[in-house]
Amino acid sequence: MSIPKAIYKWTAVVPVRFARAINGAPQANAPDPDDRGFTHCIKTRHECAVLPVGLDESLAEAAIPETRVRLVRVDMENGGQLFITSSDAARLEVTMPAAGAALPSQEKMMIKFKVKTAGKCFLEVRFGAANGPIVHRLQIVVNAIRRLQVKAHAPRITGATTINDKDGNPIPFAVPAQSSNNTVGAVRAVLSAADAICFPYGIQFDVDPVVDTSQLNLSARGAVDLYIPPAGTDEFDTTVRHNRVEHGIINIYFVSQIIDTTPDGDIWCGPNAVGGVAMSARNNRNDFGVLLADWAAGGQTTAHELGHVLNLVCDPKPSPKFVHVNTREDPASPGTGRDVRNDIISRRRLMWAYTNLLADPNMPYRSNVGYGANQPGSMLTIKQFKNDRTDLEMQEVQSSARWLLNRP
Repeated sequence: MSIPKAIYKWTAVVPVRFARAINGAPQANAPDPDDRGFTHCIKTRHECAVLPVGLDESLAEAAIPETRVRLVRVDMENGGQLFITSSDAARLEVTMPAAGAALPSQEKMMIKFKVKTAGKCFLEVRFGAANGPIVHRLQIVVNAIRRLQVKAHAPRITGATTINDKDGNPIPFAVPAQSSNNTVGAVRAVLSAADAICFPYGIQFDVDPVVDTSQLNLSARGAVDLYIPPAGTDEFDTTVRHNRVEHGIINIYFVSQIIDTTPDGDIWCGPNAVGGVAMSARNNRNDFGVLLADWAAGGQTTAHELGHVLNLVCDPKPSPKFVHVNTREDPASPGTGRDVRNDIISRRRLMWAYTNLLADPNMPYRSNVGYGANQPGSMLTIKQFKNDRTDLEMQEVQSSARWLLNRP
């Protein structure tokens, strides 16, 4: 009796791989590579990871900071002699290790380099000598920075100091009428964290020097209610139209709380439940905007909502469609949608649906995907895989940024 054997025609042995240089909060010069798979990548056509690097072309070459990435030995001994070279020295200069020097004989090795011009090139891993055979490589995509204008608002919101819970019962609701992010300094501090996330993808945000702090009358003091009434204007629309600035400007409204008093027990959201809400500038050209609640106005949440403004997740096909990288719209369950993914890579991505990661006792490694315990990541995808409708995020935010900058 013969025993059938599986034959793998396309299995590749990868001696080394590239990974994010650090474990912790996002840093502008330690980006997260798009390392999802090595075959069937439609967009890049290369069997390697892709690393985004931002380039501020206003800086002198000597002032351009180094970028860091980590090289990890996977299927080779630590003693195997490895060298790192650039495929285009005019675009990218390797600064560590020094020219001609071998990498350390250890499992994980830090690589540092400086970029000089926008475009694409490769970091090459060579075996045995600086001109030895290439055993692996990393595609580098250098993105020139586009600066988007932001108008910050911290309205003084008047309204009741009680709200109805999911059963329609009034409960006390006492929050400050105005966000604590009501000065240019505070707003710039919030946006600087988002800048660190968006910089590798070629996006930065410039804040108008005056914060709008005028009065806004809504149902609950200090809060914006996401409930959409049967008739009339909902509070999200009222807020993002309040003293808005046009002509391609991103209007961000900082508020104490975002709530949802919709009379439906399944989706009622009280305080500290909704961190931010945003609308795509491409799909809502006259009333797009961002709401940020004080309790969640950190870099990841802010960058996530700005990602929505820049048309993420871009999913042009008919329903069911993705609203986040891990959720699809489900007419039977209003809200963020039905969960369809919960894996390490989805948790690494900026457009993950949630502001934290729930611990999984069966798979504890999914609670830290490289950004700290229970923290979601900030990666935008660069590759395009067949049938994945959430891909090409970097290309989409750059296209949306160009569209905003070209608005009359």
